[in-house]
Amino acid sequence: MRYLAALLISATLLFLVFWGGAKIAIMVDPPHRDYNDYTVGRRMDLCGYAVDIRHVGGGYNLNRWRGGCGELSELDHCILGCLSEAGTVKIGAGCYSECFGK
Repeated sequence: MRYLAALLISATLLFLVFWGGAKIAIMVDPPHRDYNDYTVGRRMDLCGYAVDIRHVGGGYNLNRWRGGCGELSELDHCILGCLSEAGTVKIGAGCYSECFGK
């Protein structure tokens, strides 16, 4: 009977430790959309879209959209809109194929 009581107490304590650890992990984890200087790069204005400069690493030549914004195609608008909303370079790298498929 003592072993059963010890097992019950240890199982309860183990549950409380993991439950408390999960609560602490949720409290400490910031929201995924909380951007700071370490998660985003410098932003530049490209034809009215605020685009993160890091998307150059995703294969885009951002200088292409500097200046002559008068004659942008629908594909250009789609790509720039997608890049302005993309939080990571990996998401931004898929903007061309996503917009080209429309």
